[in-house]
Amino acid sequence: MADNHVVTFYSIEKIGDHKKVGRTVERHCIKNSIVGTFFSTPQGVNTTLSGKKKALIELVSLLEKKFKLTIKDETWSSSNSLPFKRLKIKCRNRLLPLKGDFDPVTSRGKHLNYQDWNKLITDPNTIILDVRNNYETEIGTFKNSIIPKMDNLTEFPHFVDKELSEIKKKKIAMFCTGGIRCEIASSFMMNEGFEDVYQLDGGILRYLKDVQDENLWEGECFVFDERVTVDKNLKPGNFLQCFGCRRPLSKTDLESKYYEKGVSCHKCYNVSSKKDKERFSQRQLQIELAEEKGHVHMGANAKQEKRRYKDV
Repeated sequence: MADNHVVTFYSIEKIGDHKKVGRTVERHCIKNSIVGTFFSTPQGVNTTLSGKKKALIELVSLLEKKFKLTIKDETWSSSNSLPFKRLKIKCRNRLLPLKGDFDPVTSRGKHLNYQDWNKLITDPNTIILDVRNNYETEIGTFKNSIIPKMDNLTEFPHFVDKELSEIKKKKIAMFCTGGIRCEIASSFMMNEGFEDVYQLDGGILRYLKDVQDENLWEGECFVFDERVTVDKNLKPGNFLQCFGCRRPLSKTDLESKYYEKGVSCHKCYNVSSKKDKERFSQRQLQIELAEEKGHVHMGANAKQEKRRYKDV
């Protein structure tokens, strides 16, 4: 039985002192050996954390009772090893760096559970929109989804203006990994005049947890931790990761002449510079030396850690 549990959740609501939330979460996580990433903003919180289940449940309760946050529909999974190397607390002005005159706290797409979602995306008149990064979509998605081919969500407004501006009255069904990107993207679209916007409640991870026999997901789902991907049962998937470009790699990809562990793969070999490859190679060497001594190579930058409470 896996000792380490992973919880993903977010909350979209106004927070008066988001830095205080960050400090409180950090103290609890350090005390209980919880690792992962926690974002705290005036718009709400977003996190994926790993540790003992009791300590994670206590953290959710702490946020609800002390800060009156509405945390619901957490997605839980397990791992035989810690999927994160360290704890990162990030306090920012926005949940995601998507600029525009919209407010996800007051306006965003209608949430659908897996049953209503399945009905909507099998309607031929529905536009199904995958709002994840392009490399995430390559290993799994819902059938007939439109793939914006974005490197990150900041490119979403350009995609909407170029590709969707003429279909504002169509039903839009959007999805992402855990739901947070859809909260922001749906709010943006509604502000742009789209009238019928829906989003998959809790994202792909919640869908895979709740759905029974009618699972319409195809492939695996990329996750932002050392599991790299999860399968339809939320178990660690069959992909590894290139630590040069962070893209998922299949076992076949590892046979490429351009693959060097921790340095490059066929997707980034001709993009990264010689200097980058030398730097990545040194990093991989340090990781291997640390592993030989039974240590974990954290890769943390001390200056970045000191700045974690500075708004960006």
